[in-house]
Amino acid sequence: MSELELRLDRLGRELDWPETPDLRDGVRRRLAAERRPREWRRPLMIALAALVVVVGALLAVPQSRSAILDFFGVGSVTIRSVDEYPELDLERGRQFYGLRLSLAEARRQAAFPIKVPQVDRLGEPQVYYLPDVQQVSLVYGDPEKPRLLISQIIGTGAIEKLVNSDQTDLELVRDGDAHGVWIEGPHVLHIPQLDEELRLVGDTLVMERADNVTVRVEADIPKDEALEIFHSMR
Repeated sequence: MSELELRLDRLGRELDWPETPDLRDGVRRRLAAERRPREWRRPLMIALAALVVVVGALLAVPQSRSAILDFFGVGSVTIRSVDEYPELDLERGRQFYGLRLSLAEARRQAAFPIKVPQVDRLGEPQVYYLPDVQQVSLVYGDPEKPRLLISQIIGTGAIEKLVNSDQTDLELVRDGDAHGVWIEGPHVLHIPQLDEELRLVGDTLVMERADNVTVRVEADIPKDEALEIFHSMR
């Protein structure tokens, strides 16, 4: 050892160093805290993945679809499973339309943006406003038997759809930021605020837009055409 090394060694023994703190407990706690999220995250991800699989499997069974959608709902629409439909026909319940207005007047009164399909072949709709539930309906063709009915509404639980899984098929649908369900087959439309007024309807696309407005497209057309109409609404 050189002269310099000896002096440094001697100096090190003479200096008054503070005691080295015990860092072990703190390090253990920190490591445990960092591990803890991972410990619950993995079971949670497994549970969520399992839930997706279960829901997907149930949706493949017609008897289960209505119960699932009844739990989740689609915007302003609640879908309920029933064993039997009441005695109704497609011509009943046209009072659901409400007041006949111009499109400009309906836009002034409604509490949400009213959008209209930009499809030339549809022509110009007749516009109706139902103030009881703030619903706007676009009626194409004869109001007594329209070839196309588009309704727009906002608010939780404003509309009920009664579905019998033996007669009706349901399919979940997504279009950009909107999501909903395609209802193929006869089912009953019910607005609870209008007491016992019910209407039997056919194939319907029910979509909730990103602005929380629920759109119903009712017509004797395929799902893809109903989606085209919904997608064109501006």
